[in-house]
Order: sequence, then C-alpha cells, then structure tokens
Amino acid sequence: MEEKKKIKKRKTKRIIKAPKVQTIFCIISIIFIFSCCFYYGRRLIKYYKIYNPKSESGETLSNLASSIVTSSSIVYEGDGLYISGGNYLYKGVNVNNYIIIDNMLFRIVRINTDKTIEVILDDYINKIKWDDEITDFSKSNISKYLEDKFLNIIDKSLLVKSSICSDVVPELSEITCEKQENNTYVKLLGISDFLNSMSNSKSYLIKDKEYLWLYNYGKTNVWHTTGNSVSNSLPTKMYGIKPVLTLKNSTVLISGDGSINNPYQISDNKKEIRVGSYLDINDNTYIVYEIGDNYLKVESDKVLKDIIFDKTSNDYSKSSLKKYLDSYVKDLKIDDLLLEVDFSGTKDKIGLLSLTDLKFNDTLKNYYLSDTKDKQVYLYNGSLLTSKVDTKRNVRYGLGLTKSLKIKSGNGSKLAPFIVEGSNA
Repeated sequence: MEEKKKIKKRKTKRIIKAPKVQTIFCIISIIFIFSCCFYYGRRLIKYYKIYNPKSESGETLSNLASSIVTSSSIVYEGDGLYISGGNYLYKGVNVNNYIIIDNMLFRIVRINTDKTIEVILDDYINKIKWDDEITDFSKSNISKYLEDKFLNIIDKSLLVKSSICSDVVPELSEITCEKQENNTYVKLLGISDFLNSMSNSKSYLIKDKEYLWLYNYGKTNVWHTTGNSVSNSLPTKMYGIKPVLTLKNSTVLISGDGSINNPYQISDNKKEIRVGSYLDINDNTYIVYEIGDNYLKVESDKVLKDIIFDKTSNDYSKSSLKKYLDSYVKDLKIDDLLLEVDFSGTKDKIGLLSLTDLKFNDTLKNYYLSDTKDKQVYLYNGSLLTSKVDTKRNVRYGLGLTKSLKIKSGNGSKLAPFIVEGSNA
C-alpha cells in the first residue's frame, strides 16, 4: 500500500509540474515575441520616418541622401558620383555637390551606407599651425581651434559625431584603420577621402599648389595636401584648414539640385545674420566672422593693394597703416553703423585681422595681419609667412558694426548677400 501511495504522489507531482514548466515557457515566449515586436516595430517606424519625412503640416518631404542617390547617375570614370562598398563618393572637379549649411557653402564628400552625409566647407577658415609638438589630431591645438571657433557657429542639431581613423600613418603605403574614434562633431579631411576624390589627378577639394591639413599623422609629422598630391610636415607649419561635418541620416532636402547656382538647401533660409553671412553695405561686401552681445565683426571681401605696414615699426597701433585705415574708414560713410570693438587688444572701429580670426574667402591673399614675429609681421598667403614691414602688401581690414542692422533683402549667401539699410551714404 505504501508503495502505491508513493507512486501516486510521484504521478501527482509530475502532473502538477508539467503545466508549470509549460506556463513559464509560454510566458517567456510571449514576452520575447512582444519585445521583438516592440524593438523592431520602433526601428521600422524610426527608419520609415527617416526615409519618408513629413512636415508639421503632414506634407511629404524628401530625404537628402535618398534624393541625391535616386536623382544622380552613377559613373565609373571621369567626374561625378561613384559607388564604392555601399558608400557614394564624389570624384573629379565638375561635380554638383554644393550644399548650404547655416548660410555657408559646403561640398558633399560622401554619402555613407547609413545615409549620414560627410560635408566639407568649400572655403578655408584660416591657415594656422597644427600644434607646437603634438601630432595626434584629437589632442592637438588645431582640433581645439575647430571646436572653439567653428563648431560654435554651426547648428549642432543637424549633426552626428564624425569618425576618424586614429592609426599612426608613417608612410602612404601604410595607411590602416584598425583604431577609430567617434567623439567629435568637427574634423579635417582624411588622406583616403582626399585620394578617393581624385579623377584624372584632379579634385574639387583642392586647387593647384594649395596646402591643406589632413587629420592623419605620423610619429613626428602631420599629413597635408601639396596641390594634388599628399606629403607631410612638422606640426609647426601653418597650412589651411577646411572643417568637415557629418549630417544626420534624417536630413531633409528643401530645394536645390547641388549646382553652384542652386545648391542643396536643408533648412529654410531665415533673414538672420550669422557668422559666415555676407553683407552688402554701400556696394561694399563684408563677411561676418564674429558675433558678440551687441556687435558684429566683419572682414572686407576685397583687399587694398600696395600698402606698406610702416617704415620701421611692426606695432600696428603706432604704424602708418593704422593712420591710413583711420582715414579710410571715414570715406566709407557708415558712421551710424560703426562700433568700437577689440582688434588685437585695442578698441577701434577699423583694424586688421589676427592669426586666430576666422578668415573667409581664401582667394584674398598676400595681406598683412596684426600679429608680429621678431621685427616682422605675419602675412596671410598660400601658407602663413612673415614679412618685412616696409614691403608693399595687400591690406584686408575688419570693421566693428552694431548688431542692430536692418536687412532689406538677400539671404546672406555669397550669391545673394544681405543688403543692409541704415548707412549714411
């Protein structure tokens, strides 16, 4: 009898245990299925919104990356848009890859597989040294300069962080990308990006004999372009910089076809003066390079030719050049717009640009800066040099303007500068 009771108990236990295991398994399966549905459902909605964007009113918009890819012809030689490993790259000189971002003209370098878009400013913002001794881009002064001077004038909501290969590159034959960093919103162009932009040994990224810093570095030297080729130099050299940004894959195309006369627009142009905006005042064109609480600093979009700094002194405050500019500013007849601002430690309405100031329109060259070295002054040219003070050079001046300017028309671009009211011409 006892044995029969034990058998019954065992049977009972088995009968009770089986449903519990099945129930737990079913619950876990349901949770797993719902989790998968929730996760992949959210991803589906996310990517549907990215590739099928709509305005607040419900109007269908175009995704920038998708629009470019579907409307462009892929080429296999010559100038145009190429496909490589799922990425889309522009090569050659005659390519329609112009895009306006915050009133500044950029060029599209590549469309990545995830539809993020890498762009580079079409103009230099300065020519500066990389660092006193550090070659690592992420730790260098040039990286800090890009963060402090350029990134602060860009709408970061448009961007994602950019990737760079942080491998040391001792020789061009030893380019690798085993280590990557993804901790910055602004960078420089890489060697591979530059070389991949070439078609028939020419690229939209560079002009003949131009020196442009690249983010790759060796143990003691840093890589840069030398015209259409690549070489390296000590980090103390002073070469040009063009910032590189990465746009979100959700970036929307408002208008444009990528041509120089009709660049891609990714946001509605507002009549708002920003750094990089072009102003037309009494038929003279200026570019905004700094904005303060109550002032604008603008740089002339032309140079005054064949002027000496001084016969003996490299101190701008005591120079004959300062006397010349003090007289010149009166002839501009814009007294009601002028404001005294800081030019290299001195308050004035007109002055010279310094080494650290953003400098747009790199076609303007061979002009004096306010900074000095020994008995000479710095000269902005193909690369930064120094010059004797008694040599005839160009002069590019800066002005301090009130922030309360009235805009009549224009969109602030180089093609359509803001026309400013209020001058006493």
